[in-house]
Amino acid sequence: MIFNYASYTDIGQVRGNNEDYHIVIPFDEHNEFAAAVADGMGGHLFGEIASKTAIDCFEKKIRDRRFKNCNNIEDYLFNICKTANKEILDFSKKHNVFSGMGTTLDAIYIKDDKLHVIHIGDPRIYTVYNNEIKMITKDHSYVQQLIDKGDITVDESHNHPNRNIITKALGISDVPEPDIYDMTLDCCEYILLCTDGLTNMLDDTDILNIINQETDLEEKVKDLAQKANEKGGTDNITIILIKADNNPEE
Repeated sequence: MIFNYASYTDIGQVRGNNEDYHIVIPFDEHNEFAAAVADGMGGHLFGEIASKTAIDCFEKKIRDRRFKNCNNIEDYLFNICKTANKEILDFSKKHNVFSGMGTTLDAIYIKDDKLHVIHIGDPRIYTVYNNEIKMITKDHSYVQQLIDKGDITVDESHNHPNRNIITKALGISDVPEPDIYDMTLDCCEYILLCTDGLTNMLDDTDILNIINQETDLEEKVKDLAQKANEKGGTDNITIILIKADNNPEE
């Protein structure tokens, strides 16, 4: 299996700065790939520092040779979150002006046919296969809690006044609470990682229609961001789109 990809980030139409950070790590070996997106919070510059800290920590730990020999990938991924969380907390305690900063994080590590996921906050990861799009993460948000309790519908959540309140993030508590799990990549053509600047503007059908267009990956990610901006662009937009080729020699 080989992976082709494109990434794109955009400030949007409203924000004064971009607090998103992302990284793609295409390893030299086939069947191995990593990527991550983070959406910082805390106001001017604060969110940028938090999101960059999380992404830098993810990159350093994933590239560490000890990762290749670890027996439990899920434990290792959780330790990435713990390390990033501590670095953000330590920075904000050392510099009081940065108190309250934090970041969401969605990250993947692929080895052979296994997709390992880190998820905390409200970025999203989707898979696309056979003209179907599937969200494989679940938002850590106030409106998602309301949906789970049956108080509101998914459609009602799109315009809820508290839809931007998240319930989990890095840097807001001593012990992070990420979702960490894995799944088999046997039925997957595309993997999409994105911040909520995309999904607050576009629904799943909008996203799928653009991915299905007869365009290359670079055009797809730019078209997704452009469409989100056309619909308001109320937040920073970051997108990583990965195409998995199961038969590279055919």
